[in-house]
Amino acid sequence: MNIGLIGTPQSGKTTIFHLLTGTEADATSAHKREVLRGTTHVPDARVDKLSEMSDSKKVIYTTVEYLDTPGLEEGASKQSWFDSVFSSELKNADALALVVRGFENPALTEGIDPARDVRRVQDELVFADLIVIEKRHEKLQKQIRVKVPTSQETLELEVLARAKEQLEAGRPLRVLELQSNEKKSLRGFQLLSEKPILVILNLPESSARDAEKLAAELATQFASDGMAVIGLSAAIEAEISQLDDEERAVFMQDLGITQPAREKVLQSSYHLLGLQSFLTTGDKESRAWPIHIGETAVDAAGVIHSDLARGFIRAEVVHYDDFVREGGYAGCRAKGHVRLEGKEYVVKDGDILVIRHSG
Repeated sequence: MNIGLIGTPQSGKTTIFHLLTGTEADATSAHKREVLRGTTHVPDARVDKLSEMSDSKKVIYTTVEYLDTPGLEEGASKQSWFDSVFSSELKNADALALVVRGFENPALTEGIDPARDVRRVQDELVFADLIVIEKRHEKLQKQIRVKVPTSQETLELEVLARAKEQLEAGRPLRVLELQSNEKKSLRGFQLLSEKPILVILNLPESSARDAEKLAAELATQFASDGMAVIGLSAAIEAEISQLDDEERAVFMQDLGITQPAREKVLQSSYHLLGLQSFLTTGDKESRAWPIHIGETAVDAAGVIHSDLARGFIRAEVVHYDDFVREGGYAGCRAKGHVRLEGKEYVVKDGDILVIRHSG
C-alpha cells in the first residue's frame, strides 16, 4: 500500500509524515522540493499472538509506504503543482492523504478555512485529470475518423466522454459510477481525482479533545465527493510520541485522545482502500497479508505468490478467533473449525489460510 501525502505549505504535512513513519526531520532538507519516502507497518496484535502460539522465528506485518510531496504554494492556484516532476510520484500512489490546516499561523496571510483548502486541492486534482482526459479523448476521436473503431476503442471513447463531463463539472472521478470493464479502460491513466482520499484535519492542541466532532463537521461538506476525514493534532502527537508507554497513556487520557495518530491514519487508510488482513502462521513466520474485501481464496494465494494462485487446489481455513480459543490447529480440527475451501471462497478479515497447491 502506497499513500501520497499532499497539502498546502505549513499545514503540518511533513510533521505528520514523520509521525507516521517514525522518522526524524532533517533540518537540511526542510526547504528542498523533494519527495520523502518512509515505510511503516500496520499494527496487528493478532500477528503477535499467532507468533507466540506458533513459536515463530519471524513476525511480519502489512506495510504502508508514505510519500511526502512538496505542497501547493500559497497563491499558486492558477498553476498546478502537478505539472512538476512530482506528479508521477502521486500517480503511482494507491491513495492520497490530504493534510489541511485547522490552526492559526501568523506567517500565512490566509486564515483558517479547512473546507477552502480541501476544495483548492481537489480543484487541482480535477484540473490535472481533465488535461489528461481531453488529450486522450481528442486523439481517439481523430483515430476513429479514419478507421472503424474496435469495440474496446468504442467503450473507451464513451467512458472518456463521461469522465470529461464529470471533470468539467468540477467533480472528482472517484464518485463517477463505472462498471469494472469501464474502470479498466481508465486504469492506465493513473488519474489523481479517481484515487481514494483521506483528509487529515490538523488541529491545535486546544482542539485535540474535539477532533472527532470537527472532523465529522468537515466530512459532511465533502460526503458527496467520496472523501473520508479524520482529525488530530500533529503538534501534540509529536510530543506524545517522545513519551514512554506509561506517560503516553496518562497524557492521552488527559487530552481525551483515544488512539495515537499513527494507528488512526493507518486504520483509516486501510478502510479507505477497502482492505482487510488474512493471516498465515507457522514456526518459520507469522504474517498479516493485505487483501481487498470481497476477494477470494485464489486471490489470497496470489497475494502470497503468483505460483500459488496458478497451482491453487484448496485453501485450509480457520478463523483467528477459533484458533486462539481452541489453542491452535489441533484443537480447531477436533472441534471442526478447520475447513477446506475452493477458489470462490470469499476471504474474511482474520482468516488464517494454508494454501494447498500443485507444482
